[in-house]
Amino acid sequence: MHWIRGLLSSRWAVDGAALAAALAPVLLASDLPPDARLSHIALRTAAVPAITAAVLIARRLPAVAAATPAVLAVAAAGSLYTDQLAVAGILLAYLLGRRTAGRRAVVLLAACLGAVASAQATWPEVTARDWFQLGTTALLVTVLPWTVGQLVHQHARLLRAGWNLAEQLEREQERVADQVRLRERARIATDMHDSLGHELSLFAVRAATLQVDAGISDEGRRAAADLRRAASDATDRLREIIGMLRDDGDTALLQPAGVPVEELVRRAAASGVEVTLDDRVGELPTDPPVPDATARAARRVVQEGLTNATRHALGRPVRVTLSRDADHLFVRVANDLPEPAPESPRGYGLIGLDERVRLAGGRLGAGPTDGEFAVCARLPLQNPVAPAPPSDALRSRHAEADARRALLRGLAGTFWPPAVIALLLALLYLADGGWA
Repeated sequence: MHWIRGLLSSRWAVDGAALAAALAPVLLASDLPPDARLSHIALRTAAVPAITAAVLIARRLPAVAAATPAVLAVAAAGSLYTDQLAVAGILLAYLLGRRTAGRRAVVLLAACLGAVASAQATWPEVTARDWFQLGTTALLVTVLPWTVGQLVHQHARLLRAGWNLAEQLEREQERVADQVRLRERARIATDMHDSLGHELSLFAVRAATLQVDAGISDEGRRAAADLRRAASDATDRLREIIGMLRDDGDTALLQPAGVPVEELVRRAAASGVEVTLDDRVGELPTDPPVPDATARAARRVVQEGLTNATRHALGRPVRVTLSRDADHLFVRVANDLPEPAPESPRGYGLIGLDERVRLAGGRLGAGPTDGEFAVCARLPLQNPVAPAPPSDALRSRHAEADARRALLRGLAGTFWPPAVIALLLALLYLADGGWA
């Protein structure tokens, strides 16, 4: 039963059902307008392979697929609506709206309608009434199914936004619990300060005693022994308390610090990530060294950028770029956006990264741009530098309000194309005297 359920939910099953629904009228219907250029047998012979190809390419080229039956109907019969091709046209127009979004959806719809208009122009002596008839039919057969597909697409996006909001609230609860644990560990750190203060003060007193002692006597040797024991006790207690403060899954204290960016990139490449490094730092012998605080922040930016890329755009190439000028180090980690582009990440990794960069005196930016998602940081090369204010782009936003705004934008983009077409048809009708 599991394999049957998997087969029914696969893309091949969906495409097979769509192909069967589109081809059934082609094989069964036979009526055509009297002035049609093709007989129903010739139209059937041309339509079967054309619609089969359109269904197969509908996922990658939805506009071409939607235009195929429409252009074939207009070119062969002079009308967008024919019994043979109407179902295929409606179905593929719906899929065009269902599988595209935003400006791309409107552009592809316009391209589809432009192809239909070009097919209509091949007929001789096309009148304004013919264009009006074509427009009204396109509104019902192409634009209306596209609008329904867009509404279904918007509904699916709203559902995903709801699930994302639920996951974010769950993460928020976990974060509150983590903050409680961090506060307790901060209290432990206070206890560490109080308990080690006395030993460390004795350490300083005994060291001062050794400094003013003119010769090393037996008393001096005993003081040195006491000093070693006190230092050893303080070190052991420090290690014990720091071990209590360490997160359960944190291995930072067990690994060497200061892993260079080149090593981070090498490890990512070894794990299967397609990553390249363009390191333009230190190309000139006169370039001063990068301060430690800036280098640590740069490593953290690269680490978080690689983590985001592997989490949200697995399989896409990642580009890491390091450059500098006289005053700043520039770090950029960019990856190509997948199709469809995911929602903007709302985790706390970028917020924590922004705090790390801000405390180093730099500025952080993150977001999609020009078909890629980029994490960019500008870090100072002089120390000390006052911390920069928090980045506006990374401040927390209300997820529900964002989802509502995205829904309103989507609805506006869905309904204005049919409204514009209806207005143009009304103007065409009035301009020609209403065919009274």
